[in-house]
Amino acid sequence: MTLAGAAPRTGDGTRPVPAVVTTSKSPSYALRAEAHRLGARWGLPVVERHRGSVAAARGSAATALVCTSEGLVAESARGRLSFHQGTAAKRLRTVRHGGTDPLVRAGELRPGDRVLDATLGLGRDALVAAWAVGAGGQVFGIEADLVLAVLADAGFAGPVPRPGSAPVRVRHGDSRQVLTAMAAAGEHVDVVLLDPMFTDPRASDHGFALAREHTVPTPLTPTWIELARAVARRRVVVTAERARPWFADAGLERLEGTRSGRWFRAPGGVS
Repeated sequence: MTLAGAAPRTGDGTRPVPAVVTTSKSPSYALRAEAHRLGARWGLPVVERHRGSVAAARGSAATALVCTSEGLVAESARGRLSFHQGTAAKRLRTVRHGGTDPLVRAGELRPGDRVLDATLGLGRDALVAAWAVGAGGQVFGIEADLVLAVLADAGFAGPVPRPGSAPVRVRHGDSRQVLTAMAAAGEHVDVVLLDPMFTDPRASDHGFALAREHTVPTPLTPTWIELARAVARRRVVVTAERARPWFADAGLERLEGTRSGRWFRAPGGVS
């Protein structure tokens, strides 16, 4: 499948390295090995920190990905960011206790579904989708920013997802290109998620300044919706602060019964 693996980005010597990988102070052999594995997988340089500061290890790179005994942490001059449930925690509690979630409703998610989160970000929607579709389902996440993709990939492999959730496979890249390739190859999923308004802050998301720094601004367009519908069997689910004038022509309608009013959906285009 087109989403089978990560899409590492390596430096070519003509542009700044987006991030470096390092460790906490006085790392164990296992932490050092994890740092080198991470660097090799994503094409990032590994900097031996020794007893120096993270800022010194970061050098000219904007962000350092720090392997610690508690997990992976992204650190820059703007702050620190790690993978956690954040706003998904309350949503997951609601669903587990028999309540409803707008994403589950909009996508009509059910056990065994295959879901593509085309704007993965911090992975909040993907955490909810993974729980909703269960261990027999599949969730794929595409993130345009390398640092957020690496954080999410490590986070979904750790203890944050609830037991019984579907595995989440993360790819770094432009989801519009991935959707185009999937449609050309005849690859489909049940539901595609699009949340291009990722830069809107959520009250419980600490470290959001760093997350915003790594957001790749991509405006929602009719073409993007069309690409998503070309691979979705059931639904394309969109979150947006307001309806655009072209939403109706793109097949998008507001999901009724939600307090925020920011959930929209269109029927999938795959029969």
